[in-house]
Amino acid sequence: MANKCDIKEFAAKLLKEKSVAVFCHVHPDGDTLGSACALKIALNKKGIKADVFCADPVPEKYLFLPEIAKIQSTISGEYSAFIACDNAEISRLGGFAEAFSEFPTTFNIDHHVSNCRYAKYNYVAERSSNAENVFDLMNAIGVAADKETADLLALGLITDTGNFRHKNVTEETFACAEKLIAAGADFNRIYYYAFVRQSRGRAALHARVMSKIRYFEDGKIAVITVSLADLNETGAKPDETEGFIDFVMGIEGVKVGVCLMETEKDKYKVSLRSESADVNAVASVFGGGGHKLASGCRISAEYEEAVDMIVSAVRRFLD
Repeated sequence: MANKCDIKEFAAKLLKEKSVAVFCHVHPDGDTLGSACALKIALNKKGIKADVFCADPVPEKYLFLPEIAKIQSTISGEYSAFIACDNAEISRLGGFAEAFSEFPTTFNIDHHVSNCRYAKYNYVAERSSNAENVFDLMNAIGVAADKETADLLALGLITDTGNFRHKNVTEETFACAEKLIAAGADFNRIYYYAFVRQSRGRAALHARVMSKIRYFEDGKIAVITVSLADLNETGAKPDETEGFIDFVMGIEGVKVGVCLMETEKDKYKVSLRSESADVNAVASVFGGGGHKLASGCRISAEYEEAVDMIVSAVRRFLD
């Protein structure tokens, strides 16, 4: 039976474990990677063996932090517990989902409003990033942040808030940032690698995608598409499209931004951003989820049909 825990209960249960496998979500971003690796280090400091796993490759831009480069894609050892970090649902664990669902002792620490409390022990607090939850968990287990863990948590904080530009930023967000800076986090360096540095392929892809923006509802909805052909012809990688949707949200009059990324013929990964409309509700129409103002889902359909499906769903939730 799943248990909803406060942070102290969650920490107490976790401290009883001897070895823990920490899991990131598929298509990993800075928050799942940074918070998972910071948690691993904290558990190690308490004498608990811990390793981090991800079913998908880690984007190269995050490998500037050494601990992230140690993330593994296959499990070889034995663990007394599994913990999902920044995962709203089991399916987001990808190839590890079945093993997680069958494992007897599981933990779930997350910040998504759509989290379905799928583990044995669940700590879900809606914050701007899961890094904030892991920071609190580290304090609860008695491990202070040092420069290494502060950098990792700062990566999660910066990426999930769009460098403090998104509406999910709160007073708590800045309070956590202040503590991470005091612990040695280099926000300037992290911002550079997460948002500024890019390959020529990404620059070419960005130009191509933005030249074909489609507008609906008098410009309130903007749709961009990343096709497999665009990726192949520019040499960019799928994980290099992070941030594209944020550019769209900067266009005057746009209330909801949609990015369709073609993963294979007639299959699309959809990212949604909004100023005020509930795009979590939009994503849930297609079995996805996330946050009210930032969410995602997948659609299987011919391209024009996929666009029509997602735009029709967005219309229902526009203010």
